[in-house]
Amino acid sequence: MQTTRQPAIRRLTQLALLTAVQLVMTFTPLGLVPLGPINASLLSIPVAIGAMLLGPAAGAWLGFVFGFFSFLDALQGKSAMGAALFAVSPLRYFLMAVGARVLMGVCAALIYRAVLRALPGHEKTAAAVGGFAAPFLNTVFYMGAMVALFYGCDYVQSLVASKGVTNAFAFVVSMVSVQAAVEWAVGCFVSAAVTVPLKKVVK
Repeated sequence: MQTTRQPAIRRLTQLALLTAVQLVMTFTPLGLVPLGPINASLLSIPVAIGAMLLGPAAGAWLGFVFGFFSFLDALQGKSAMGAALFAVSPLRYFLMAVGARVLMGVCAALIYRAVLRALPGHEKTAAAVGGFAAPFLNTVFYMGAMVALFYGCDYVQSLVASKGVTNAFAFVVSMVSVQAAVEWAVGCFVSAAVTVPLKKVVK
């Protein structure tokens, strides 16, 4: 009995440690990279690492933690955009803030596994792709949800007007720009650099 329980206990311990890292990054400046007037978020990195090490369920949980505290920021008025969208529809904003991040964690794990199956032995390549996929999909799903759920509301339309764009795609590009590119690059590098040696230690 003890032998069969050990892998499960070990996985739960690893997931708890990654959750702790996620929370530390959420509540400290460690989760942000200052880029002049904007901050690039690194909060998808623990999600990517957990997804690649422990699978889709872990990716979903860590994505939920990421999204849940983003949702709380809106609820508490810490995020101007989040608060404005929450006022339009709390349920739709929950789907945007939390649902997009859960889906991101699941997909990052599946993409990592797919690359590893397609390229056996190329652990670094798979980890780099998975590490890139998490922040990339976070941007795609989050902004996609904003367009799908809130594009017609007054707040988003005011942003569209301020950007001087004429369609949803141009609006998304104008919103993410340099910030997203930095998040994708840093996520790819850090997640791959951490996951490959950590997976050897875990094994």
